[in-house]
Amino acid sequence: MPLTKPSSFTIACVVDRHPRFLAETVLWAHCVANYLPTDKFRALAYFVDDCHPELTPFLAEKNIARRVTSQLVKDSPHCNKIAPLLEDQWGDATLITDSDLFFVCDPSPLFRSDKIRAAPNNHCIPPDTIFKTILEASGLGVPYRPGMSLYRGKQGLRETHINNISAGIVALPKAKANPFGARWKHWAEWLTSHRSLLGNWSGHVDQVSFTLAAEECGEDVEFLPPQVNTILHSLEEIATVYAFHLTPAHIPSFPHYFLPDRNMRPFGFAPGVCDAIENLNACIDAAVSDIVALTGGEGHLEYFLNPLWIR
Repeated sequence: MPLTKPSSFTIACVVDRHPRFLAETVLWAHCVANYLPTDKFRALAYFVDDCHPELTPFLAEKNIARRVTSQLVKDSPHCNKIAPLLEDQWGDATLITDSDLFFVCDPSPLFRSDKIRAAPNNHCIPPDTIFKTILEASGLGVPYRPGMSLYRGKQGLRETHINNISAGIVALPKAKANPFGARWKHWAEWLTSHRSLLGNWSGHVDQVSFTLAAEECGEDVEFLPPQVNTILHSLEEIATVYAFHLTPAHIPSFPHYFLPDRNMRPFGFAPGVCDAIENLNACIDAAVSDIVALTGGEGHLEYFLNPLWIR
């Protein structure tokens, strides 16, 4: 049977009450509205406990729907991203992204199968030893299988589990979203009860539980290109960007990529990257204006694309 090519997508992010998420969501919304065609994408923002009241009219203007959820997995806010998978969504597939993943062009041509899709792991987080320990403790009865991250981790290795991902973007076809989401949530709850197994990587319950769910379901991730989850470490090594993943954990290491107005430096890279940065900068300018206009929003700029702010 031929694989089904998805042609319509729900794109969703999940936002809690930390001030940085308000600012990030404004930029996320501008990028979605500017660069994702409405005939293919419908956007949805989930809010934990309640919507930011400042964002309600702004998101409505951008045709981004809003839903309220509760914290999904105790003591693991990163796992809130599972929430959109537990409800029926519009379209052939659901894309869940972090609120600091900013699209600058349409990624739909990258989707040509009904596989589970995600970006590859960035920095070997966690490494092979952690996965071997967790798999043994899980009772799944499956062996460790090796893969590689994009860059070396602090221990000097790139080897990690074959299904280890960057959780910045995950895409599931409609038929798999609900059942996979349920197993992802199950393993996230299990991991929070066995957090010591994660060692120094205790904050990565979301992506490790994703791997356990994939193993249980007999699924192998079909990796999206890293250019759809572009981290700052890659900018001088690539020629194309679909989306920038500008996590506050990375920004302080690249202050020379950012200008005082929070724009990125649009020169010194391959032409395609410079064009993508220009697209992003147009949205950053608009986002800064909107953030300042929101009630108390100017204070949120402390957290927004600021190399001097350490998470």
